[in-house]
Amino acid sequence: MKIDITDLQNAVPIDTSAVRRAARVALEDISGCYSVVFVDDEQMCEMNRKYLGRDYTTDVIAFPFEGRPLTKDDCAGEIIVSAELAAAEAKDRDINVEAELALYVVHGLLHLTGFDDAAPTQAAEMHRREKEILAQLGYDVERLWKPLRAKQNRPGR
Repeated sequence: MKIDITDLQNAVPIDTSAVRRAARVALEDISGCYSVVFVDDEQMCEMNRKYLGRDYTTDVIAFPFEGRPLTKDDCAGEIIVSAELAAAEAKDRDINVEAELALYVVHGLLHLTGFDDAAPTQAAEMHRREKEILAQLGYDVERLWKPLRAKQNRPGR
């Protein structure tokens, strides 16, 4: 498995070894290449608007690369992570930003492997798996599971 990491923001230093570790645990025995891109809130809002028609920032967006057979070297998908939002959420929860970033990375990669959180039963299964992975990585799962400010402040909520 190959994990490509791109850091396009300056808000938060990214520990690439922690990101790779989270990705390896989340993806277990799944092969292929995955791309993780870190952006700031402005960049995330722009991507969310451009690709999903939503005019606000968010924690993570997953883009599966479909439509062609994958070889072991092909990129199976990309996740875009708002490092700036992770820093704000970590401060609100009084946790390490690395833990918040791990949550976003795991969540995005699970989307690429077929998990969905659109319906309550699907979300429960996805969150159960996220908690397992984050616990395996040694993070305090209960502190990570407070509601995200970004999700509370979205239009219609």
